[in-house]
Amino acid sequence: MLVSLMQKPDKRNRRLVKSVHMGINIFEVPAQFKGQRGKFPASFFKTNAPVAQTKNFLNARTVMLLCRLKPGEYLIVPSSFKPNETASFILSILSKAETHIHENSNDQDMEETPKLTPTDNREDMGNKRTLFREYSDQFEEVDAEQLQRSLDENLLQGYAKKTPGFSLESCRSMVALMDTSITGRLNSDEFLRLWRKVTMYKDIFFCSDVDHSGMLSSSQLRNAIMASGIRLSDNLLNLIALRYGGSSGNISLESFLSLVLRMDRMAKIFRELNNGGAISLRDNEWMYITMYA
Repeated sequence: MLVSLMQKPDKRNRRLVKSVHMGINIFEVPAQFKGQRGKFPASFFKTNAPVAQTKNFLNARTVMLLCRLKPGEYLIVPSSFKPNETASFILSILSKAETHIHENSNDQDMEETPKLTPTDNREDMGNKRTLFREYSDQFEEVDAEQLQRSLDENLLQGYAKKTPGFSLESCRSMVALMDTSITGRLNSDEFLRLWRKVTMYKDIFFCSDVDHSGMLSSSQLRNAIMASGIRLSDNLLNLIALRYGGSSGNISLESFLSLVLRMDRMAKIFRELNNGGAISLRDNEWMYITMYA
């Protein structure tokens, strides 16, 4: 699941309010504390270590944590680095699995809140293969133009005003990346693998776009790439912002999807080559090759 912590400054004094260094800790709740109302006692934190946490406390508008947890009950604790600092914040949780959430701070009654799950548009309505059959040809394959229509008509539902449709060139690039059968088209399995990836990365993009501009700034791009499970140095992140964002440094959804899909695919290829002994690369070196390929 993806946990996003965003600071929420007073709109009237937005430029005067300084951000605090903040982070996220997630604790698994043992049996004796299940159903706990209000604040957890200090003894809980002394005897239970976080099962997931942000690596560092960051002075940023938004901090994100991507983690994989086994089914169970967990306590999410957002906090500032220094004690006695207070700030308003928004905590968002994205999960593919069914998730039940309630607020457990202070001594208030625990109210069930609506779960926040990624919007997969047509996927939520039924089998993904129905979507594939709708856009595939008589040979049960999808080319770049058919992929373009499927993305514009399904992936961007509800976001049409924030981002333009996909270009044919980007769709050709996606087909080339996912076309493991080397036919120039996507079969059912290849299409479904691509669809799962683009819906996941689309959710990360709009979760990272905290100002709802339809574009990612350099700092938002850093959060989005980290949430995608990709670890990069600051130098690489800056290069990526320049290469894909142009002079403004802002990244569109189309550019973000092209970027992470390429990095994801190339990372898999280089891992296979490294494991086979055909090539030897240090961390991040393969990413420079991917950027300029």
